[in-house]
Amino acid sequence: MNSQQSKAHLQSIGAHVRGLIGALVASEPPAAEQSPFWVFHTDNARAINRARQAHLGSLGLDLSNKKVLEVGAGIGLHTPFFLERGCEVVVSDGNLENVGEIRRRHPQLRVEHVDMEGDGDLSYLGEFDLVYCYGLLYHLANPERAIERLSKVCRGQLLLETCVAQTELEDINYLRDFVSNNQAVSGIGCRPSRSWLLARLNKYFGHGYITSSQPDHMDFPIDWDYPMTNLLYRAVFVGSKVALVNDQLWTEQRQQQTRHTEAAS
Repeated sequence: MNSQQSKAHLQSIGAHVRGLIGALVASEPPAAEQSPFWVFHTDNARAINRARQAHLGSLGLDLSNKKVLEVGAGIGLHTPFFLERGCEVVVSDGNLENVGEIRRRHPQLRVEHVDMEGDGDLSYLGEFDLVYCYGLLYHLANPERAIERLSKVCRGQLLLETCVAQTELEDINYLRDFVSNNQAVSGIGCRPSRSWLLARLNKYFGHGYITSSQPDHMDFPIDWDYPMTNLLYRAVFVGSKVALVNDQLWTEQRQQQTRHTEAAS
């Protein structure tokens, strides 16, 4: 990275950090953002969603004409990714306001209020080829229980994206989330390590993978030995009930990954 690129990256980090701090300390959003759903429409939220889905579409996974359960869906902004691929989608979230907004946006779909902090059986939802869990796990106080519950209704793959701890050890840290429609329902979140996640995916799905590439967004480091300074570090995983032969999926964490860009798709 040359000096101009480093400067641009630091400026981007600064803007990102200021936005996060603003969200943390603001007593209420600006007048134009009085809706409780404004957090899903910020520039950074839109950018990370574009990067996540461009990356997911590049992985060579069979994502068409599947039965999909989407958990922690927010207000359903990710849902069209699967609808455009001919999938049958059941959409869910743990926040009742969000569930109401999903129903408004997608009146043709089955939408459920599902609290992933609970212990309840999810079999009433059905059995699914794919479970889509992006941006949820790190908002849970008991992520292992959530992975186990999802494994029982998934006959194919769990598609998982989450914030992670930087450590190479099999470990998990807990923290308090701030109050917002896109944060923890219980108020407690977590940062599991990549090795912790791979171990749990192997335990409950039989096969756990981490992607060799990362989405094109600053929250997804590609050098884990010397990651850029950031508040959040994210990674993408797949849990599978069958072994997958795919050179874009690794069975163990590595310290160097590649960056996926939309131009490479």
